Amino acid sequence: MNREEIRAVYAQGEDAVIALVEGLLERIGQLETCLEALENQRQKDSRNSSKPPSGDGFAKRTKSLRPRGERASGGQSGHQGSTLEWSEQVDEVVVHHVLQCQTCSGDLNDVAVESWVLRQVDDLPPLHSGFH
Repeated sequence: MNREEIRAVYAQGEDAVIALVEGLLERIGQLETCLEALENQRQKDSRNSSKPPSGDGFAKRTKSLRPRGERASGGQSGHQGSTLEWSEQVDEVVVHHVLQCQTCSGDLNDVAVESWVLRQVDDLPPLHSGFH
């Protein structure tokens, strides 16, 4: 709107000015919603959404300003770990036989065992809540 159109609305009276301002406020609200959606869309990349890395564009990623630590990642040498020891008292032994090749579905009943893996499962007692 130019100045003459604004003066024409003003000349129509108070109701015309209120209607104009309400219309402008509604339009501003729509534009703010649209702007917020566009800003959110612009901030998404493959690291913080399900977008594929190819959708990130050609901009270079900024490197972290955080200095690299002196220690290596993972367990540190000299630290005494705590490993769950094997139990001498076993309640049940379950043997899982492989009967079929995963690749070709061939029968493995007559094939000698080449290796096996031992695993121990500790079942926790059921939790009792203090609420009745």
